[in-house]
Amino acid sequence: MLPPEIKRIILELKPHKKRLTIVAIAGVLMALVDTASVNLLKPIFDGLQTGKIALMKDTFAWIIALAFLKGIFRYIHLFNMNYTAELVAQGLREKLQMKFMRLNLSFHNNYAAGSGGLISRILNDIVVIFHGLRMYADFFREPVLFIGLMGTLFYLNWKLTISILVLLPLILLFLRWLSKSIKKYSLTGQEDLEKITSTIKESLDGVRIIQSFNLENEMAQRFHNQSQDFLHSRKSIHRLIEASGPVTEFTMTLVTFGILFYMTLEISAGRATYGDFMSYIAALLMLSTPVKKMQESYVRTQETTVSAARVFVLLDDQSEVPQTTTPVPFPSDWKKIEFRDVSFQYGEHKVLNGVNLTVNRGELIAFVGASGSGKSTLVNLLERFFDPTQGEILIDGISIQNFGLKDLRSHIALVTQDVFLFSDTIERNIWAGDFGKDNSRVELVAKNANADTFIRRMVKAYQSRVGDRGNLLSGGEKQRVSIARAFFKDAPILILDEATSALDSESEIEVQRGLDRLMEGRTAFVIAHRLSTVAKADRIYVLRAGQVVESGTHAELLSKQGEYSKLHSLQFNV
Repeated sequence: MLPPEIKRIILELKPHKKRLTIVAIAGVLMALVDTASVNLLKPIFDGLQTGKIALMKDTFAWIIALAFLKGIFRYIHLFNMNYTAELVAQGLREKLQMKFMRLNLSFHNNYAAGSGGLISRILNDIVVIFHGLRMYADFFREPVLFIGLMGTLFYLNWKLTISILVLLPLILLFLRWLSKSIKKYSLTGQEDLEKITSTIKESLDGVRIIQSFNLENEMAQRFHNQSQDFLHSRKSIHRLIEASGPVTEFTMTLVTFGILFYMTLEISAGRATYGDFMSYIAALLMLSTPVKKMQESYVRTQETTVSAARVFVLLDDQSEVPQTTTPVPFPSDWKKIEFRDVSFQYGEHKVLNGVNLTVNRGELIAFVGASGSGKSTLVNLLERFFDPTQGEILIDGISIQNFGLKDLRSHIALVTQDVFLFSDTIERNIWAGDFGKDNSRVELVAKNANADTFIRRMVKAYQSRVGDRGNLLSGGEKQRVSIARAFFKDAPILILDEATSALDSESEIEVQRGLDRLMEGRTAFVIAHRLSTVAKADRIYVLRAGQVVESGTHAELLSKQGEYSKLHSLQFNV
């Protein structure tokens, strides 16, 4: 009975039925050629014994012809199987990558091994599956060869063959024990490799902090410890796999010498010829190949099962933001956004608790409060990076869950503190605001974002590359490119999440000019620790422990002498 994971892998092969048919036909023909070649040994050695040289010449010609055919069939068989395995493996990688992008932020925030662990699934586990798929070819070829050789053995001496088959149950019991052990160590090994990949990614992403705090030895020791755990698992797997080879070879050696003794007696008694002897020995020795291959395929199946389970558990994960099958078009003339009794929690930790607020179109709304008060969570819910655990968000009375996810997000532009730029040109990073639009507006929006001047000073201007995550640009330059990207998207709703908090005063002035232009005519949600940046907001909401404790204009909140006033006093020492 095949494990369910292997059945799903086989389903991945269905789109490649034509190529697999070629693999199967070529594999069967290979096996038949090998079987025929063994059977041609009998007339050669019988000819030697009887002196019939002409018969031997004809037989040699057939053997050469069959060897040529086998080479052709082998190429067709293995090329098509290997390429099919590559196609399936790449298809699974693409499915995983798409799945990662669809999984909500709660999943990514809570995934134990982090992004490094996810990279391990998409690389290391898929490699194991690829090698397992390559062995799939053996299931077409080796059983046919096994049956053909067994038929030859029965034809040459059925009594001897039956006596040899007594060993078969012992070999099957050994394989069963072997597969269980390999499956256990394979799972442990893949988990260890996931940790290693995670540590490598952390080492690269955090190299600046690692060097600053002299953590090189600490990270190297962590990597070494994880590597030792991985090597221990792999050592156990290799020990088990390689142990099977000597057992099989020793068994075959005993059987071969037993046959040698038996056939010597048969030839002496005139009941067998030298041709019978050589054909039987050749068939028996060749039989070790399909036995080994099937044994290896069986063992490899255990490793593939483990990796396939790890891949499919992610593909089946239900942590995606659910989408309606009958989406309502986003209203072009909407008037208000309403948060109605909205609550959200991570596990037992409640981040938002019964938030109610209404935002009219064209208003500039600010959220302030201490870190962890729920400000970013509110705007994340608006973009449906995850959904409220209670309550709902509505636009003109329509729940945002009734809009198509792409349609909703196409109407919202985001500028964050931690700017992410793709490792591409400045032009492509701005154009990423909406690749569906013509890129002729890139330079215009860069001017509006106060970015055109510094871009033109660069060697290749808009074709200059920004480096990994934009590390070839300063913080202020990266932020202005991200503002230009939001300009290019031209969405009616704008979210500014701490967009200037990480900048120096001079950069902040440059960026703020771009932001001021960007906010014109849009409904803007601004999250800021610096209260000077929200003073001109139409309404300010003060959050504490996931609840709105105050709301009003800057002047109204100062006059209340409440939470906002305290925050203001702390920042401005008044």
